[in-house]
Amino acid sequence: MHVGEIKAWCEAAKNDAKRMSLSAPFKPEDYNEIKPYMFEYAQNNGVKYYLEKRIIQTDLFGDMDLSGIWVFIIYKHPEIIEEYLNIKQEKERLKQDEYRGEKRREIAVKFGRLLGYNEESIMERWS
Repeated sequence: MHVGEIKAWCEAAKNDAKRMSLSAPFKPEDYNEIKPYMFEYAQNNGVKYYLEKRIIQTDLFGDMDLSGIWVFIIYKHPEIIEEYLNIKQEKERLKQDEYRGEKRREIAVKFGRLLGYNEESIMERWS
């Protein structure tokens, strides 16, 4: 189960160590078991969470197959989830033939920064 990890990511968000964290991916059938812990730790740490059933996929994570996998997005400030949803919408608005080159890289970089990756880690992907 993901309980310890959820607690750690909630504390990271509470203390602004990360702007946004992702729980470990889980299967939809595990949601009811995990949600009470997510709720408790978020409430105890004064942070928020968002159930993401279709996490944005970018080159930042390579070719991971996340279909059918859910995650909790953990954050402190409301503008963070808005920023994530805007990046996701930006990607979805691009047609397949437009999601390449600089646009594709730009979306991955924005997502990496939102997750708190340092510039060196983000740029390693394209070196």
